[in-house]
Amino acid sequence: MPGRLAIFDDISFKEDAKSLIKNDMIQKLNPRYNLPPTLPIPALLNNGNYLYTHFGYLPSWAKDKKSMNINARSESIFEKQTFRDSFRFRRCIIPINGFYEWKIEDKEKTPYFVKDIKNEYLALAGIWDEYFDIELNMKIVTTAIITCDANEKLGKIHHRMPVVLEKKDFAPWLYSKNLKEINSLFNIYSNEKLELYEVSSNVNKVLFNEKSCIEKIEKIQVGQQTLF
Repeated sequence: MPGRLAIFDDISFKEDAKSLIKNDMIQKLNPRYNLPPTLPIPALLNNGNYLYTHFGYLPSWAKDKKSMNINARSESIFEKQTFRDSFRFRRCIIPINGFYEWKIEDKEKTPYFVKDIKNEYLALAGIWDEYFDIELNMKIVTTAIITCDANEKLGKIHHRMPVVLEKKDFAPWLYSKNLKEINSLFNIYSNEKLELYEVSSNVNKVLFNEKSCIEKIEKIQVGQQTLF
Protein backbone atom coordinates (compact mmCIF):
# COMPACT_ATOMS: atom_id res chain seq x y z
CA MET A 1 0.00 0.00 0.00
CA PRO A 2 1.27 1.42 2.46
CA GLY A 3 -1.46 2.83 4.66
CA ARG A 4 0.22 3.08 8.05
CA LEU A 5 3.56 4.79 8.63
CA ALA A 6 6.15 5.52 11.31
CA ILE A 7 7.76 8.97 11.25
CA PHE A 8 9.71 9.84 14.38
CA ASP A 9 13.15 11.10 13.31
CA ASP A 10 13.95 13.19 10.23
CA ILE A 11 17.43 14.44 11.20
CA SER A 12 19.32 12.22 8.73
CA PHE A 13 16.92 13.06 5.92
CA LYS A 14 17.23 16.81 6.50
CA GLU A 15 21.00 16.49 6.45
CA ASP A 16 20.92 14.58 3.14
CA ALA A 17 18.41 17.02 1.63
CA LYS A 18 19.74 20.27 3.12
CA SER A 19 20.63 21.74 -0.27
CA LEU A 20 17.03 21.20 -1.42
CA ILE A 21 15.21 22.50 1.67
CA LYS A 22 14.67 26.25 1.26
CA ASN A 23 12.12 26.67 4.02
CA ASP A 24 11.94 24.24 6.97
CA MET A 25 8.42 24.78 8.25
CA ILE A 26 8.56 21.70 10.49
CA GLN A 27 11.70 22.36 12.52
CA LYS A 28 11.36 19.77 15.31
CA LEU A 29 9.38 16.74 14.17
CA ASN A 30 6.35 15.54 16.11
CA PRO A 31 7.06 11.78 16.38
CA ARG A 32 4.38 9.41 15.15
CA TYR A 33 4.89 5.66 15.46
CA ASN A 34 1.57 4.63 13.92
CA LEU A 35 0.40 7.28 11.48
CA PRO A 36 -2.79 6.59 9.47
CA PRO A 37 -4.23 8.49 6.49
CA THR A 38 -5.65 12.04 6.99
CA LEU A 39 -3.11 12.94 9.67
CA PRO A 40 -0.22 15.38 9.03
CA ILE A 41 2.77 13.87 7.26
CA PRO A 42 6.06 15.67 6.48
CA ALA A 43 6.99 16.21 2.84
CA LEU A 44 9.62 18.14 0.91
CA LEU A 45 7.85 19.81 -2.01
CA ASN A 46 9.52 20.75 -5.27
CA ASN A 47 9.10 24.42 -4.34
CA GLY A 48 11.63 23.93 -1.52
CA ASN A 49 9.13 23.91 1.34
CA TYR A 50 9.51 21.16 3.93
CA LEU A 51 6.20 21.09 5.76
CA TYR A 52 3.38 19.02 7.18
CA THR A 53 0.86 17.87 4.58
CA HIS A 54 -2.42 15.99 4.61
CA PHE A 55 -1.73 12.25 4.18
CA GLY A 56 -4.27 11.62 1.46
CA TYR A 57 -4.14 13.27 -1.93
CA LEU A 58 -6.92 15.49 -3.18
CA PRO A 59 -6.59 17.37 -6.48
CA SER A 60 -7.49 21.06 -6.38
CA TRP A 61 -10.65 20.41 -8.37
CA ALA A 62 -12.02 17.64 -6.11
CA LYS A 63 -15.57 18.32 -4.93
CA ASP A 64 -15.11 16.64 -1.55
CA LYS A 65 -12.81 14.36 0.42
CA LYS A 66 -14.51 11.19 -0.78
CA SER A 67 -12.12 11.14 -3.74
CA MET A 68 -9.02 11.00 -1.51
CA ASN A 69 -6.16 8.69 -2.53
CA ILE A 70 -3.25 7.74 -0.27
CA ASN A 71 -1.38 5.94 -3.08
CA ALA A 72 -0.80 6.43 -6.80
CA ARG A 73 0.38 3.55 -9.00
CA SER A 74 3.64 4.32 -10.81
CA GLU A 75 2.54 2.26 -13.81
CA SER A 76 -0.46 4.47 -14.58
CA ILE A 77 0.20 7.78 -12.82
CA PHE A 78 0.67 9.71 -16.07
CA GLU A 79 -2.52 8.29 -17.58
CA LYS A 80 -4.83 9.14 -14.67
CA GLN A 81 -6.42 12.59 -14.81
CA THR A 82 -6.41 12.70 -11.01
CA PHE A 83 -2.62 12.45 -10.79
CA ARG A 84 -1.30 13.55 -14.19
CA ASP A 85 -0.68 17.25 -13.54
CA SER A 86 0.84 16.66 -10.12
CA PHE A 87 3.15 14.02 -11.57
CA ARG A 88 4.42 16.55 -14.09
CA PHE A 89 4.58 19.66 -11.93
CA ARG A 90 4.12 18.90 -8.21
CA ARG A 91 6.36 16.11 -6.99
CA CYS A 92 7.60 15.66 -3.43
CA ILE A 93 9.69 13.47 -1.15
CA ILE A 94 8.06 11.93 1.91
CA PRO A 95 10.62 10.83 4.52
CA ILE A 96 9.52 8.03 6.82
CA ASN A 97 11.34 5.74 9.23
CA GLY A 98 9.27 2.76 8.18
CA PHE A 99 5.84 1.46 7.30
CA TYR A 100 3.55 -1.41 8.22
CA GLU A 101 2.08 -4.24 6.19
CA TRP A 102 -0.10 -7.10 7.32
CA LYS A 103 0.37 -10.78 6.60
CA ILE A 104 -2.99 -12.50 6.21
CA GLU A 105 -3.24 -16.19 7.09
CA ASP A 106 -6.47 -18.02 7.89
CA LYS A 107 -8.25 -14.67 8.16
CA GLU A 108 -5.76 -13.50 10.81
CA LYS A 109 -3.78 -10.30 10.16
CA THR A 110 -0.27 -10.09 11.57
CA PRO A 111 1.46 -6.68 11.38
CA TYR A 112 5.05 -6.34 10.15
CA PHE A 113 7.30 -3.30 10.30
CA VAL A 114 9.32 -2.51 7.17
CA LYS A 115 12.43 -0.32 7.31
CA ASP A 116 15.73 0.33 5.60
CA ILE A 117 18.29 -2.18 6.81
CA LYS A 118 21.09 0.42 6.86
CA ASN A 119 19.72 3.97 6.72
CA GLU A 120 17.64 5.80 9.31
CA TYR A 121 14.86 6.61 6.85
CA LEU A 122 13.15 5.75 3.57
CA ALA A 123 12.65 8.63 1.12
CA LEU A 124 9.37 7.94 -0.66
CA ALA A 125 8.42 9.41 -4.03
CA GLY A 126 5.19 11.36 -3.77
CA ILE A 127 2.95 13.92 -5.44
CA TRP A 128 1.12 16.89 -3.99
CA ASP A 129 -1.59 19.42 -4.69
CA GLU A 130 -3.45 22.19 -2.90
CA TYR A 131 -7.06 21.58 -1.92
CA PHE A 132 -9.48 24.03 -0.35
CA ASP A 133 -10.75 22.45 2.87
CA ILE A 134 -14.23 23.83 3.54
CA GLU A 135 -14.17 22.73 7.18
CA LEU A 136 -10.90 24.54 7.84
CA ASN A 137 -11.78 27.39 5.44
CA MET A 138 -8.28 27.31 4.01
CA LYS A 139 -6.09 25.63 1.41
CA ILE A 140 -4.17 22.56 2.54
CA VAL A 141 -1.35 20.66 0.86
CA THR A 142 -2.32 17.04 0.23
CA THR A 143 0.01 14.19 -0.69
CA ALA A 144 0.01 10.62 -2.00
CA ILE A 145 2.75 7.99 -2.01
CA ILE A 146 3.70 6.46 -5.34
CA THR A 147 3.79 2.65 -5.36
CA CYS A 148 5.25 -0.12 -7.49
CA ASP A 149 5.43 -3.92 -7.38
CA ALA A 150 6.86 -5.28 -4.15
CA ASN A 151 10.28 -6.92 -4.08
CA GLU A 152 10.52 -10.63 -3.38
CA LYS A 153 11.05 -10.24 0.35
CA LEU A 154 8.06 -7.95 0.94
CA GLY A 155 6.01 -9.73 -1.72
CA LYS A 156 5.48 -12.64 0.69
CA ILE A 157 3.30 -10.27 2.72
CA HIS A 158 1.96 -7.72 0.23
CA HIS A 159 2.14 -7.32 -3.54
CA ARG A 160 2.81 -3.54 -3.56
CA MET A 161 5.37 -1.25 -1.96
CA PRO A 162 6.30 2.45 -2.08
CA VAL A 163 8.81 3.78 -4.59
CA VAL A 164 11.96 4.53 -2.55
CA LEU A 165 14.40 7.18 -3.78
CA GLU A 166 18.18 7.07 -3.39
CA LYS A 167 19.86 10.26 -2.16
CA LYS A 168 21.34 10.89 -5.64
CA ASP A 169 17.84 10.87 -7.10
CA PHE A 170 16.35 13.52 -4.80
CA ALA A 171 17.04 16.48 -7.09
CA PRO A 172 16.08 14.73 -10.37
CA TRP A 173 12.81 13.57 -8.83
CA LEU A 174 11.90 17.02 -7.58
CA TYR A 175 13.08 19.15 -10.49
CA SER A 176 13.62 17.19 -13.70
CA LYS A 177 11.30 18.02 -16.61
CA ASN A 178 12.41 14.95 -18.55
CA LEU A 179 9.62 12.41 -18.13
CA LYS A 180 11.85 9.59 -19.31
CA GLU A 181 14.34 10.41 -16.56
CA ILE A 182 11.58 10.68 -13.98
CA ASN A 183 10.09 7.33 -14.98
CA SER A 184 13.52 5.73 -14.67
CA LEU A 185 13.38 6.43 -10.93
CA PHE A 186 10.46 4.05 -10.46
CA ASN A 187 12.66 1.18 -9.35
CA ILE A 188 11.77 -1.67 -7.02
CA TYR A 189 13.81 -1.35 -3.83
CA SER A 190 16.02 -4.42 -3.54
CA ASN A 191 15.60 -7.21 -0.98
CA GLU A 192 19.04 -6.54 0.48
CA LYS A 193 18.09 -3.00 1.48
CA LEU A 194 14.91 -3.80 3.39
CA GLU A 195 14.33 -5.30 6.81
CA LEU A 196 10.94 -6.51 7.99
CA TYR A 197 9.83 -8.16 11.18
CA GLU A 198 6.68 -8.93 13.14
CA VAL A 199 5.44 -6.32 15.61
CA SER A 200 2.71 -6.02 18.22
CA SER A 201 -0.95 -6.25 17.20
CA ASN A 202 -1.39 -2.93 19.02
CA VAL A 203 -0.48 -1.41 15.65
CA ASN A 204 -3.95 -2.46 14.51
CA LYS A 205 -5.38 0.22 16.80
CA VAL A 206 -5.33 3.49 14.89
CA LEU A 207 -5.10 5.59 18.04
CA PHE A 208 -2.19 3.60 19.51
CA ASN A 209 0.94 5.71 19.10
CA GLU A 210 3.77 4.33 21.22
CA LYS A 211 7.39 3.50 20.46
CA SER A 212 6.56 -0.15 21.14
CA CYS A 213 4.79 -0.19 17.75
CA ILE A 214 8.12 -0.60 15.97
CA GLU A 215 9.68 -3.08 18.41
CA LYS A 216 10.39 -6.55 17.10
CA ILE A 217 8.48 -9.48 18.57
CA GLU A 218 10.90 -12.24 19.55
CA LYS A 219 9.18 -15.58 19.19
CA ILE A 220 10.20 -18.45 21.44
CA GLN A 221 10.83 -21.61 19.47
CA VAL A 222 9.09 -24.85 20.48
CA GLY A 223 11.26 -26.64 23.02
CA GLN A 224 13.29 -23.53 23.81
CA GLN A 225 13.97 -23.20 27.53
CA THR A 226 13.58 -19.94 29.42
CA LEU A 227 14.67 -18.83 32.87
CA PHE A 228 11.07 -18.14 33.88
